[in-house]
Amino acid sequence: MNRSVLFAVPMLAALLGFSSLGCNRTATRGPSAGEPTTVEGTIVVAMVGKKPITMGEIDQLAAKELYEAREKALDNLITDRVLGQAAAGQSVEDFLRKLVEARVPLVSEAEAKKFFEDNKERLGPLGQKPFEEVRDIVIQGVTGEKRREAVGTVIAELKEKAGVQVLLRPPRISVAATGPAKGPATAKVTIVEFSDFQCPFCSKGKKVIDEVVKLYGDKVRVVFRDFPLDFHDKAQKAAEAGLCANDQGKFWEMHDWMFDNQQTLDVDTLKAAARKLGLDGAKFDQCLTSNQHEADVKRNMADGRKAGVSGTPAFFINGVMLSGALPIERFKSEIDRALKD
Repeated sequence: MNRSVLFAVPMLAALLGFSSLGCNRTATRGPSAGEPTTVEGTIVVAMVGKKPITMGEIDQLAAKELYEAREKALDNLITDRVLGQAAAGQSVEDFLRKLVEARVPLVSEAEAKKFFEDNKERLGPLGQKPFEEVRDIVIQGVTGEKRREAVGTVIAELKEKAGVQVLLRPPRISVAATGPAKGPATAKVTIVEFSDFQCPFCSKGKKVIDEVVKLYGDKVRVVFRDFPLDFHDKAQKAAEAGLCANDQGKFWEMHDWMFDNQQTLDVDTLKAAARKLGLDGAKFDQCLTSNQHEADVKRNMADGRKAGVSGTPAFFINGVMLSGALPIERFKSEIDRALKD
């Protein structure tokens, strides 16, 4: 049973909409391959133009997907057993509902009205009606969303109380930590980030990494690698701009500026930003217009694809992949585990 949606209110959720955790494009299926062949001892199972896809690449991706399936199944089993144990003969659904309802009572009319006024445009036809007509729907909807969020917290507390220990470990993926970096090379934890300066989810990921660095200090090293997606028309040149700034020791300044100004990443604006950040304008311009780092960006993307990156942002914490704009708790969990290893 998926308890994370136990108290959701479908109509309100549908009106507000949902979004994914990262920038990506669904891959299209290519032509079928013939019998596997070998190139330099590596089994080739498909060709995309003149570029091979190897069995090793498939195994690496399959290992990640298998782990994710096992992790999800394990979490479901743990949740069911913990809830069954805590319910002590009661209906699990009733037990969980009572816990959550006790923690999150119905929101007040004032809170519901504020939500309604703040979200009228997003609520579609519902938002066009007077609040008095839809008051009960909004109260139930806002309360339901708060209770849905509380379910995860309640279950996490029950797991901790039950002394749950998860011993399943994710696969480690080999990915080179080459590129602009901050943090000591001797740090026990290295985070390799594949990102796109035009991706809004990457901007969220950047904020999480900033929190991680602030929290862990010299215990972590962050390495940035470009992965500009082809449907972001300014991402490629933005990636090159970052590397041009890196040539002058100003990568992180340009990195921060571009994430703070994602809507204005045209070449002329990038050149103006370089000057504001104290770079040698003429050298930066020559680097950017000559495509000096185009091949470096493509190399980053090729390495990312080999490691299983299909969307941004993607992070590798000592080789363990986290994909998407995830909350800092996911990073803390993996970093803390890596620090103990």
